[in-house]
Amino acid sequence: MLKGASPPFISIVVPAFNAESYIKDCLISILQTDYPPERREILVVDNSSTDRTAEIIKSLPARYFLETQRGVSFVRNKGIKASEGEIVAFTDADCVVSKGWLRELIRAFDEKEVGGVAGEIVAYLPQTPAERYAARVRHLSPQKYLSRPQLPFAVFANLAFRREVFDRVGLLDEAFLSAGESTDFCTRFLRETDLKLKYVPKAVVFHRHRRTARQFFKQQWNYGRSHALLYIKYRKEIPWGWRQSVSAYGDLARSAWRLTRSGLYLHQWRQEKEEIYFHYFEFLKKLAERLGFIRESIARGYIYL
Repeated sequence: MLKGASPPFISIVVPAFNAESYIKDCLISILQTDYPPERREILVVDNSSTDRTAEIIKSLPARYFLETQRGVSFVRNKGIKASEGEIVAFTDADCVVSKGWLRELIRAFDEKEVGGVAGEIVAYLPQTPAERYAARVRHLSPQKYLSRPQLPFAVFANLAFRREVFDRVGLLDEAFLSAGESTDFCTRFLRETDLKLKYVPKAVVFHRHRRTARQFFKQQWNYGRSHALLYIKYRKEIPWGWRQSVSAYGDLARSAWRLTRSGLYLHQWRQEKEEIYFHYFEFLKKLAERLGFIRESIARGYIYL
């Protein structure tokens, strides 16, 4: 941004569903960023919550929208279409943004070849074993996923794009209802434009990871379903066959063995419980992903076992 020039107008899109316990913290953190209030708008899209989410949103200076079609892609698309900013930024209702979040995101757009910016995602005060596992593996950190050789991506919990990107690439694919939309959109962005997706570690948001094993399992199940959709959509370049199936089941078996072995060592040598929790969630993650992947692939008419 040129010295003395007005900062670009930015739209912040926040999807919400039954988020009464944390949506207020999220919105207050956005309101307290050091970006000029007159140069930003907050759009919260409620996916037909049944708790006090809508009431809380309407009590704060944010634009409220209702999306009755279930699915995070429908929700974010509604926010994109209603937004007015030169830049459209995204975070989630279970996130708290840092004070300089918007400023750091916008600064990266000073480079004309940058069309998208991904900020860092840090665990928010992990307390339960599930949260500590997610913090340990740096779950959702774009630094992990942007370096992948196939379909690199960053998640919408901390992501921003120039408005022109949506004109050129289109909106999010609404086939991805609960996960996978980030991978798909980033893939399309990188292939259909000559713009860059830049990682900015100083643009930080703090993410509340799943607190319980049950919540964690459901999340990973949905990731598995989204993986199947991605393999189906991009099957010409990332084919799934018996070799991939053998590899996936072998990985699951190794995780089960590590969990069993850590349990034996815990009994014999009083190993730290955090280690067995870590191996437990590693196994749970791979089991849930595998089951979700199988379920979705069969439902879509592809026998990816």
